[in-house]
Amino acid sequence: MIAKPDKADYAVGMEMQQIAQFFKGDQFAKENGMRVVEVRPGFAQAEMKVEPRHLNAVGIVQGGAVFTLADLAFAAASNSHGVLAVACQADLTYFKAVASGTLTAVAEEISRTRKLSTCLIRVTNEEGELVALFKGVAYIKGTPLGVA
Repeated sequence: MIAKPDKADYAVGMEMQQIAQFFKGDQFAKENGMRVVEVRPGFAQAEMKVEPRHLNAVGIVQGGAVFTLADLAFAAASNSHGVLAVACQADLTYFKAVASGTLTAVAEEISRTRKLSTCLIRVTNEEGELVALFKGVAYIKGTPLGVA
């Protein structure tokens, strides 16, 4: 017999779909070929297929593109509770240059208080190698995200 999910699980699943849909409205990320592929409480994953538009004069992915991908995952994770959170601090360390393939940013909320969400975001290449590590802190405004 297959167990049916309870109503609470269904509600959480629907809310996560609405939050993922909300981030499809991020025009900057969209125009740069980035998308949120998964959201759950305190977690998000975003991807970007590397294209010629992402490369700098050296022929590797421009640092701002990596930052934007990590920032998109950070935004989705810190807002995954349905309450508006906006970045107030972010930093990024680069470890490996990339010129092709798909980059994945996985954000995990490592701390959440009444007013702050802190996330670590690992950006990896297709081989799972660490390309960059991003740490972000978001201020939780306390108003609904507006995903309904």
